[in-house]
This record gives sequence, structure tokens and C-alpha cells, in this order.
Amino acid sequence: MDIRLAANEARILNRDDMAAVVSGPIRVVARNNVGVVAGRLDMISGRWKLGRATEVANLPNIPRREINLPADRQTRRAPGKPWRYLIDVQANNRFAVTGMGLDSEWGVDVQLRGDTNEPILYGQADLVRGGYQFAGKRFDLTRGRITFSGENPPDPRLDVEAEADVNDINANILIQGTAAAPEISFSSVPALPEEEVLSRLLFGDSVANISAPEALQLGSALASLQSGGGGMDPINKLRSAIGVDRLRVIGADEALGRGTSVAVGEYIGRDFYVELVTDGKGYSATELEFRVTSWLSLLGTVSSLGYNAVSAEISKDY
Repeated sequence: MDIRLAANEARILNRDDMAAVVSGPIRVVARNNVGVVAGRLDMISGRWKLGRATEVANLPNIPRREINLPADRQTRRAPGKPWRYLIDVQANNRFAVTGMGLDSEWGVDVQLRGDTNEPILYGQADLVRGGYQFAGKRFDLTRGRITFSGENPPDPRLDVEAEADVNDINANILIQGTAAAPEISFSSVPALPEEEVLSRLLFGDSVANISAPEALQLGSALASLQSGGGGMDPINKLRSAIGVDRLRVIGADEALGRGTSVAVGEYIGRDFYVELVTDGKGYSATELEFRVTSWLSLLGTVSSLGYNAVSAEISKDY
């Protein structure tokens, strides 16, 4: 058997924790009871929800019997070996990683190997944009990489950093470890102890000024983080409910005359992104992004208060 297919926005995966829509060539080859599924695919869209790994359901065992079997075929053929995967998948963007407080978009370059009994992933995903919700505050992701090293089921390593200005300090959150057991640490500028940074995030005050019940909550929060506990993700649930590509909350900006705002974004085609921003009090803006190449984007902003801008954004990994 030698079958050659051309996938066009085919939904090849649709689990609670993972989904993918792809286009590109696929080839299925089988000889002597051994098969290979190969392909070089472009991911149109995909998602992965951290902390929601589920077992892949086994195909049902349907009872069957053969009738009128010729005498020379009474011996049942031995079962074949598992089919092997040889599939490469790439996406410059539009791969959403959510859950545990993350609401983010990534570029993907992964290889699916192994076989139908034990599929494995190699490769990595690199951050395009996104945020991390912690203690009711949004942190902007400044760098991120998710590395797949062949575990089954997939348990990639995380290296994600986010920052935000909170209570006169620049707070940083570093998420490392694996998806099953993330390790979250805190730092700040100026440099403060980790419990001091967390106290300001949770209670808006120094650890020396918090009450006894707040001190107990602080200890519980530290223990939860060290054991891999994650935050709630209401923003992404709302985003999924209203059917948009991105939904985020933006802090107030006095210089622009903008209050705390909601931003809704949608892709038009592969490389054109439109985002609408409003604070419900008179400020509104339209932001456009056109991805010229994987490292060059053109940005444009038009607002109701006369703030208009056009800029270019260049990004490169070193």
C-alpha cells in the first residue's frame, strides 16, 4: 500500500488537552505488515492546555467472525507491528498554550516519532506573545521556550519568564521544570527576597506589615507553587466561549488617556492580526499587525483620542 494525501485544514487531533488543524502532504506506506505514516505539515491552528493531560482512548475492540473461509486460509495471520510515525510539523504562530494562568501564543517546530503504540515528540515551541495571570494581576511574557525531548506521554520542559510593575517594584516570575511539575520562582528590581515579592503581589504590602492570617495564606501559596499548583484561567474560558483568537485585559495608561481595558483579537488569514481595545469610558483603539517574515512585523495603531502610530518590530533569538 502506498497512499499519498494532501491535507487542507484537516483536524488531525481534537482532545480535551490538545488539538491541531494542519495542511500539507501526508504519505502512508505499508509493506509486509509494517507501516509508516509520514508528512511535512504546516499547522494552521493548534492548542495545548497545561495540566489537562488525558489518556488517549483505545479504539474499540469490535467482535467479528469470518464466514465461508477457504480451507487454505484457516490459519489466522499474525498481527502486524505498530505503525511508525515520521511527521514534521511547523507553525510560525497560532499555537495557543493555556492553563495554569498562561494565555499565550507560540511558534512550533516539532517532530512526531515513535509508533502508534508509543508516539513521542521532539522539538520546541517559542513564544510569540502572551501573558501570565497570577494573584489577579497580569504579567507580560518576555521570553518563553517549551522543549519536547521524547517523553511519553509528553511532559516538556518549560522556560518562561514574565514581568509586571507592581507596588513600586518590577516583579519577575520564572516558570521552569516540566509541564507535570512546574517550578515557579519570583525575583524583582530592586532585589527583594522571594517571600517579600510574593507578599506584595498577593496583599499589596511588605511581608513585615501583613496580618497573621495573611502570613498563613502566604505560606500556603509558597507551598502550592513549590508543589506545582497552578492558577485559575477565567480569561481563556471566556475567550473560548465567545470564539475569538485572543482576549486580554490591559492596564490603565494615563499618557494615552486609557483606563483598564479589554482587548479582543482575531487573525485574518495567516499573517494579519487585528485587535480592538476599549475601556468602556470613551477610549477605543484598533491595532493591526502584519507579519512580513518570521522576524519582522509591521504594527499600526489608531485610537479615538488621536494617538496614531506606525512602527516595525524586529525579533531574533540569540
